[in-house]
Amino acid sequence: MNFDYYTSVSMQLAVDMVNTLSVVNDVDLLVNEDDLRKFLVNHSNILKLASNKIISDVNDRKAVNDMYHEMIEAWHIHRNDVDRVRALREPLRTVFEKAASDEKEAATILNEQLQISHAIPRISWQHGPLHIHFESAEEGCSQWLAATAVMGLTVMLCEYGGSRFGICASPSCRNVFLDTSKNKRKRYCSEACAHRESVAAFRARRRSNKLNKS
Repeated sequence: MNFDYYTSVSMQLAVDMVNTLSVVNDVDLLVNEDDLRKFLVNHSNILKLASNKIISDVNDRKAVNDMYHEMIEAWHIHRNDVDRVRALREPLRTVFEKAASDEKEAATILNEQLQISHAIPRISWQHGPLHIHFESAEEGCSQWLAATAVMGLTVMLCEYGGSRFGICASPSCRNVFLDTSKNKRKRYCSEACAHRESVAAFRARRRSNKLNKS
């Protein structure tokens, strides 16, 4: 079975979902229904870019993107959807915190969330030939998001291991990320954080040298 969808679109969805809440300054980007819909709409671009890379057939690629947009248009987002997605962020962040040092503990958390989100295999034929999904759009927005995000992290953990899960080393950020680099040495969630910390370290060394010379 091809799980590329879950190691691209779904894993990025999970990362971005967790990062809607900043643990540094407590800024929350998922406060109400409008915020959740905006989050979904923003991910349409991510889905398009990811599907271009993993789906070679143009018609299949269009089917995946059409399906996502159809779901967004059809869903009536309610307060309980927002509450459910907000609540999911804490256990998923814990997965990122634990995975590198204790894969079994991370797996236990994901197993619990797989059960809660009803992420069970089902055969779909609505968009293209028969294929397997672990989430159902008919079950609503938060159910789909939960199953999709949890499946993304589950496949990532099983296929690539806990060392791929990380927390940004920048004290002013601490966002979660998934390390897809070849050497598995990524320490920051973005180039911006890496650059900022590099500049800060350089300035600190320069101040230290000046003090030592005085």
